[in-house]
Amino acid sequence: MALGNDPTAEQQYMLELINRFRTDPQGELSNLVNFSSPGVWAGTKSDDPSIAYALNFFGTSASDLASQFSTLVAAPPLAWNSALNVSATNYSNLMVTSDQQSHTLDGLSLEQRIMNGGYGANWLNAGENLFASAHSPFHAHAAFVLDWGDGNGATAGYGNGIQNPAGHRDLLLDLAMKEIGIGFQNIAIPGTNTAATGPYVITEHLASQFRYDGTNFISDAILTGSIYQDTILADAFYTPGEGLAGELINVYNDVTGILVASGFSNSAGGFNIALTGLVNGVVYRVEAPDTGLAARTFTLTEHTDDYGVPVLVYDNVYESFAVVPEPGSLLLCLIAGLPWLWSRTRHTLR
Repeated sequence: MALGNDPTAEQQYMLELINRFRTDPQGELSNLVNFSSPGVWAGTKSDDPSIAYALNFFGTSASDLASQFSTLVAAPPLAWNSALNVSATNYSNLMVTSDQQSHTLDGLSLEQRIMNGGYGANWLNAGENLFASAHSPFHAHAAFVLDWGDGNGATAGYGNGIQNPAGHRDLLLDLAMKEIGIGFQNIAIPGTNTAATGPYVITEHLASQFRYDGTNFISDAILTGSIYQDTILADAFYTPGEGLAGELINVYNDVTGILVASGFSNSAGGFNIALTGLVNGVVYRVEAPDTGLAARTFTLTEHTDDYGVPVLVYDNVYESFAVVPEPGSLLLCLIAGLPWLWSRTRHTLR
């Protein structure tokens, strides 16, 4: 789980967007598009020009989009996994060199792909989203969540401008997925490319895994989230450049006061702490002591899923700490932040 690199600030931002969507699918729709009334487009369909262009190009139906989102169910958060980031980055690079957007470029199964990245053989589920011509991380997020496509409804006169099924959206809300790696290409895009043109060529690899304790198969919870100083946009949400690295996070049994897990925020301000051995029915307390912010408490949710044998699954937990700058330090923080402004498968255990 420690293979590969920390997320970049933009990758952490995409993870925060995904977890915002998983927490409140209906609310995320209003973050991405504009309705004049429920299910009716406003004059400008999105405040993001790239998103508005895609909705116009595909002739996406506002009423169908609103209807679909009304039935979506929230899901626990996803945690960053660096091994999945390795496999996702490798595949984004392959799309660049092949100049194709396809799930079959390397002749490998998705499971082989993520294991080659270092994820290991104890996987339960795996899924992949691709976008080879994203204009920005936010544009890519909207493309997966809104899932525009299904023929060019604007000019061809058919379809509702939404992929059927909305597989990218469904994968991002899949309750079985617990970890994600978001891979941007890290090689140059040839000027001759016609399909994988970027500027962001993006692969998302989602998965979940288990351990065996000698008696039971268990998928432990992961505490995920971010620590940031909300000084660039001041919108109570993580923005690239706001993350605080090296911040201590401690998890205690709230009744006994015993430290049960700990970790530090990564270089982008995110954190992902395995809650190995923690169980439901216990109140846990999360502290980020150097932030001066109040502690948070949580309890775990467990359920048993059938993978040929029962697997005890503990859902992930999300906490975020937004640090308020000291009086007089806002300008300094803003100056410091300016450079940053720039198919699911199931594995049966045997």
